[in-house]
Amino acid sequence: MDQEKYNQLREQLIESTQWPSLYMFKFIMPNKDEKLEAVKAIFPKGTQFAFKTSKDMRFLSITVKITMQDADAVIAIYEQTRHIEGLLAL
Repeated sequence: MDQEKYNQLREQLIESTQWPSLYMFKFIMPNKDEKLEAVKAIFPKGTQFAFKTSKDMRFLSITVKITMQDADAVIAIYEQTRHIEGLLAL
């Protein structure tokens, strides 16, 4: 996600959400342990994750529901995931 898209998302979140709020992150990535651990490391300890693998087990869908304090906190999470190769944020 480039900076312009982050700015658009920030504006949408500010306009449409009352903070703090429960926010759902959804990611799809190759099903590799090191990539999964990299995603988990971004979130606070105790965060609940839901996982679903593709039929051929090559890809992993991750859903995270977590209370976020504001739109900037949401954007910060997305920015931290940018370095994970093959990860697609939905």
